[in-house]
Amino acid sequence: MSHTYTNLLTHVIFSTKDRAPLITAALHDDLLAYMGGIVRELGGALRTANARPDHVHLLCSLPTTSVTFGRDFFRP
Repeated sequence: MSHTYTNLLTHVIFSTKDRAPLITAALHDDLLAYMGGIVRELGGALRTANARPDHVHLLCSLPTTSVTFGRDFFRP
């Protein structure tokens, strides 16, 4: 019987519209927690995240069943 191991890491970057500096210090922690919740809802784990005033970086560990990750994550 064969076994496989998959470690699918995805680097996701979001920017604000027109790269406007809209991510304030007051919004920073709540925004990252919210995005981490979305990743967990998709069955993944947020490995690390950081937000700058005009963009956000997420490093996610996703299950192999998350082929539709992009479609589910980006649709409202």
